[in-house]
Amino acid sequence: MRRIGRKISVRALAVLVVCAAALVSCGGPYSARSVNVPDEKLRIADDLYARKKYAQAGMEYKDFLAVFAGDERGDYAQFMLAESYRGAREYALASVEYRILIADYGYSEYIDDAFFLEGLCAFEMTQRAERDQTHSYEAFARIERFLEIFPDSPRREEALKVREDIHDVLGKKAYQSAKLYFKRKHYGAAEIYFRKVVDEHPDTQWAGRSWYYIGYIRQSIGENGVATESYSRAVQSKYDFQEKKSASAQLKKLSKENPGG
Repeated sequence: MRRIGRKISVRALAVLVVCAAALVSCGGPYSARSVNVPDEKLRIADDLYARKKYAQAGMEYKDFLAVFAGDERGDYAQFMLAESYRGAREYALASVEYRILIADYGYSEYIDDAFFLEGLCAFEMTQRAERDQTHSYEAFARIERFLEIFPDSPRREEALKVREDIHDVLGKKAYQSAKLYFKRKHYGAAEIYFRKVVDEHPDTQWAGRSWYYIGYIRQSIGENGVATESYSRAVQSKYDFQEKKSASAQLKKLSKENPGG
């Protein structure tokens, strides 16, 4: 036991030595460089950004804005400061910096990018459907605003794809709530959520799956006409999901029971 304990201690000491050496070689925390020429300052910042050293690049862009206030490239530095935070996955900070660009540099060529990326950052903050979706609703509103203000932006197709992704996340969230009620046989509450999915997120797989359960609920209370229509919508969905086969089987069953329609 003593020998094992000694080996562990030696190994731990070796790790500490390596870490200490690494810290010394790095020279401690990064500080923005003292540069008197704005072109050189931006060159340093851009080089760090290109090498994906986003935290250091952000410090240099921020220092540029402080030291060279009034420089005609202030909007570029502000945009790249936001991009540096986004590259570092500091989405909340990036969103703030994009907003500053929009507020303070209304003339900038980066305005449309800032509008879009602010919305994208809000969405990046909530990518899992089980999380609170406040940021997803915020992102959706910002993407919609971007599409309305900049209908001809080169980022339009990208924004439309993000909007689809937001619909998918929000649709999944509502669908999961509906399934929870369904499993507990609270069919009234379940149908409310299933209909929320098909009304608000119609072009998602969650809408197709919801139509199946709406059909099931309606069929269980003898409303076969509504059930048939709901099953049909599930079958017509462009997405593949496990409930599709069940919907098709129920349609055949209802057709045999009521051959006249």
